[in-house]
Amino acid sequence: MAEEKAKLIGEVEQAQIDTWKKDPKCLGVVGIIVGGHIAYVKRPDRNVVSYALSQMSFSMTPSNDSLEQAKIEMSLGKMYKQGEAVLVHCWLGGSEEIRSNNKLWTGACMKAGELVEYEEAELKNF
Repeated sequence: MAEEKAKLIGEVEQAQIDTWKKDPKCLGVVGIIVGGHIAYVKRPDRNVVSYALSQMSFSMTPSNDSLEQAKIEMSLGKMYKQGEAVLVHCWLGGSEEIRSNNKLWTGACMKAGELVEYEEAELKNF
């Protein structure tokens, strides 16, 4: 007899995920798993990415006047705010306990921030 996979709290059927994906505003569905619970979010659009990045700040301290050796610092609080922006604006469904339990919410926020993606770019003078 095959062993069944344990169901996560808040887990939905594939049919629900397919319904979410049919929405033209949905750029994809991602599950965030934390403490045996799951939250479903849509991938952030440009507006959410813009807002999330506005919550970020970096501090760069050159070492020996060399940017290559620079020390870059980022606040965990800022990382949290970035993920929170994604969770708040992109939430589709899942375990409501993630929204009410601070420990679960914090873990989900820290992971959701990774959904703010970008491609490395370069500048070229002509």
